[in-house]
Amino acid sequence: MKQSLSETHPHFHRVYFVVVFLLICLNLRMSFSAADPLLGMLEHDLHLNLKDSGIFAVLPVMVLGVASPLGARLVDYTRPRMLILYSMCLALAGILWRSYGGMAGLYGGMVLIGLGLGVTGSVILGVVKQVFPHRVAWMMSGYTACVCMGTAIGSASSEPVALWLGGWRSGLAFWGISLAVVTLLWLFLAKSRSDGSSAYHTLKAPVTPLLKNKTAWMVSLFYLFRVASAYLLTIWMSSLMRRRGMDAVDSGFVMAFATVCQIPAALFSVWLIRISGGKSQLMFWAIPLSVISCWGLLFGPLHWWPLFACVFGLGIGAVFSIGMSLIVERAADEASTVALSGMSQGIGFICGGLLAWLGSLCVDRQHGDLLIAGLYTVYSMAGLYFGIKAARPGLVSVNAVSPQTGKTATQNE
Repeated sequence: MKQSLSETHPHFHRVYFVVVFLLICLNLRMSFSAADPLLGMLEHDLHLNLKDSGIFAVLPVMVLGVASPLGARLVDYTRPRMLILYSMCLALAGILWRSYGGMAGLYGGMVLIGLGLGVTGSVILGVVKQVFPHRVAWMMSGYTACVCMGTAIGSASSEPVALWLGGWRSGLAFWGISLAVVTLLWLFLAKSRSDGSSAYHTLKAPVTPLLKNKTAWMVSLFYLFRVASAYLLTIWMSSLMRRRGMDAVDSGFVMAFATVCQIPAALFSVWLIRISGGKSQLMFWAIPLSVISCWGLLFGPLHWWPLFACVFGLGIGAVFSIGMSLIVERAADEASTVALSGMSQGIGFICGGLLAWLGSLCVDRQHGDLLIAGLYTVYSMAGLYFGIKAARPGLVSVNAVSPQTGKTATQNE
């Protein structure tokens, strides 16, 4: 039988997988972040009110929360790699609908994008677990760094691209190009059978058994408060900095700069973990530093904002990378990784997004900045508590060991 290129050159296949994986990660949030800077144009052309704008801002987080556990369900019917391919195609359709579908397309397209990219981001962690079981920390460092980079690229480039192309519709559609390219690149991997049977089998990845597992809950609650604290400042920091006297451009640049600073911390988090003595020790330093920098941004000398934003970004970047690593490392196998990813990201995005949105009840009150800083501190300290618990040794599995074979039934023929 004629062998494929991936079967005759396994090293090429693994390098190719890493490159395409990182490109997918780059696209996981880019089309979302590209929409936020164009909200003013959308409000003008589509006559959006404040309520509509608020729904538009929080909708991606909610949809990602629904999509993550959905991915764990769908791998029972469709091979993980093909599911990723279908999901990226769905996201592409959503980008086009959002761009040219009017008011219905604006929200419906965002839902399709969230479902497609949410399933992709959840299921691909299981594929990483199967291909690189002993390089999880490095792969998740790359995952986090590329997600942060994609977010920063989308936020910084969206408005200039829209102006260059003549409007927000073409500007939003533009971000489908990179996703289309990476979808074509993934097609080769979706059909590959060179690095494990799960490349061409479905998986049993039920989330329900994990609801009784303490470690799974610790990982999920850590993810929840990580999302809550991050989105809280992402949503409200620009408004709060304008109240301190910054203009609109500079206030928006604060979080953009913090996002860029997340990239090196995420990329080198493996070394930071080694230097600090472990994940728990790194969290013990990184999370309090992010809290201190938050208070510094809101109450410290205004001309010190680059220092505070840099420290904040470095702390958040390291914690993000740890959060993704824990999902994959605490899972016993590929199926368990998909299930744990679905549970933690589902709970994290939905509940964390709602906790972050509590800031809307505080920001317009007297001393709203103090209330936001207080909420951020509470969320961060809760995340530190559950993160240290989640970092303790232990594995999560959705499969019982068969007494006859000694193997776990993770795959369906």
